[in-house]
Amino acid sequence: MDLLWSASTTMRNPERTISFLKTAVEIDGKEWNHATQEEYQIRLIRNRYYTPTETNLSDKLYALITNYNHEFTLEEATEIFRRKNYEDPPMRGRTSFDPLEKLGLVSLDIDNNRIKRVKITDFGRLFLDNKIGLNDVVFTSLLKTQFPNPLENGRRDYNIKPFIGTLRLIKRVNELCVIHRINAVGISREEFGIFVLSLKSYLDIEDIAHRIIAFRSAKRSLPTEEEKSEFVHGFISHYLRNFHNPHKNIKEYTDNIIRYLRLTKYIYIRGGGYYIDLEPRRIIEINSILHIDLGAAKTFTLDDYKKYISDYNAYLLPFETIKKLTEIAQIIIKENVELSANIGLTYNVPKISDNISELNTAINELREYRSYLKNLLIKQEYEETTKIEEAITALDDILSRRIRNIKPSIALEKWVNIALNIINDAILIKPNAPLGDDSEPTFTAPQGVPDIECYYNDFGAICEVTMLTGRDQWYNEGQPVMRHLRNFENNSTQNENYCLFIAPKLHVDTLNTFWIAVKYEYEGKSQKIIPITISGLIKLLDIIKNLKLKRKVFTHEILKYFYERCVNITNIGASNRWTNHINNIIDEWGNELLN
Repeated sequence: MDLLWSASTTMRNPERTISFLKTAVEIDGKEWNHATQEEYQIRLIRNRYYTPTETNLSDKLYALITNYNHEFTLEEATEIFRRKNYEDPPMRGRTSFDPLEKLGLVSLDIDNNRIKRVKITDFGRLFLDNKIGLNDVVFTSLLKTQFPNPLENGRRDYNIKPFIGTLRLIKRVNELCVIHRINAVGISREEFGIFVLSLKSYLDIEDIAHRIIAFRSAKRSLPTEEEKSEFVHGFISHYLRNFHNPHKNIKEYTDNIIRYLRLTKYIYIRGGGYYIDLEPRRIIEINSILHIDLGAAKTFTLDDYKKYISDYNAYLLPFETIKKLTEIAQIIIKENVELSANIGLTYNVPKISDNISELNTAINELREYRSYLKNLLIKQEYEETTKIEEAITALDDILSRRIRNIKPSIALEKWVNIALNIINDAILIKPNAPLGDDSEPTFTAPQGVPDIECYYNDFGAICEVTMLTGRDQWYNEGQPVMRHLRNFENNSTQNENYCLFIAPKLHVDTLNTFWIAVKYEYEGKSQKIIPITISGLIKLLDIIKNLKLKRKVFTHEILKYFYERCVNITNIGASNRWTNHINNIIDEWGNELLN
């Protein structure tokens, strides 16, 4: 039975990679036997990077899992693991370890005594030491991943580097669309699941590209959605008949792999998240790679392949030349000039170096400045009340879980950033989520920094968002939010600094934690945290919209006054009244402004 291509379903969220790697450090150098494999999974449980289900656990043990204030001992985590009664306990650890090995972050090396031992690779150390980011890890690994390879059983009849094959297939489909006078938009998620995930050889790319065009034309010719659905179901049953559980897996695997592909910044999601295309702003890089790499698998011994995937510099990027990098820089400069003109800013064109290292640094800075300009453009574009309605609708869709083709937490960070730009005359609203060249977030903000930083003339603020609503909201957000705010306060030039915390609903433990920080102290000094729901933010935007309709101005001073009223909890009496207090302030404050 053939297998569809996918990133590990064990680690659907690539951001868990660093957590799993940090846990692997705890077994670095140990013999990779059944005991160590079990120990690795136990340590993931202890570190709360893996949460077992309730099945087979006593009420006492499950209470420990759901008590996020409790720090597991290794003994407690071991008891939880044992009580699960897994059919193959070591397999659990092997499955969790496997994605790290395939990415090249860890290796199982044979020592002089022929004992297989865990080793964090130099590539993994670069990641642990923050010298490279998650996007570097994913991009570098995907460039080299191939089928077959000595680390995986099966796929012996394959001959493909799936990432290279994906880029090449999308490019060819777009070329055929131009020839057939069809709008070139990449390939749909449905087409991706059927044709890309089942691609077995680089030699099949031309044929598959024509099959995609034929599939698309046949489907579009059908008059009703029911007929289209029946056609697709029948096509999958026949075309993927040799693949395991295709009807279920193509959707799950597509969602999974796109999370990884977006991190490379070479994939562009368009059409409301429905189409997967090549990132037009990286077309020089993409064409350079495809010019020298057909996507064919190479022949490796096991040791050679392990060295290859764990060597950060093993894949030589063909665009790393002065000529190509200068061309890339000039294109970004041209875009920055146009964006600056649209915003009404003067852009001082930087001088371009003729040194490869300096050129790479300059290109990163140019891209960061482009993101800054695009964020300013958001503020300008969303002055219109119809655009504010668009933001309100998007936030309501997130709250109601009606959004598709994008992870809710990523969507929330995106639209809260837009909302904060709409609200008033901030100097700068700076999202910390990693962005693609299209300025769309590829993931949520990394650990250790606020989700969004806000800079105003006479105060500063951060904004933290989450889709969590249970007690895990308190565990994941309580201390980190207060720590982020304290770090922001320490680095701020302003006397007053705030934190706006936004969630679908506020858990009582989260409120209690923030209440103590606001009313009493956090690390010796009180803080100013404003917890509101997504519904509360929607109310704020509705107030701003109605103010604009009345041609009234909403300034940062007004926002500061609102924040101060929310953190003035002297007369409230208890934390469980705080949410109602803030909701009442929003209503009262809105009436004051509009009347």
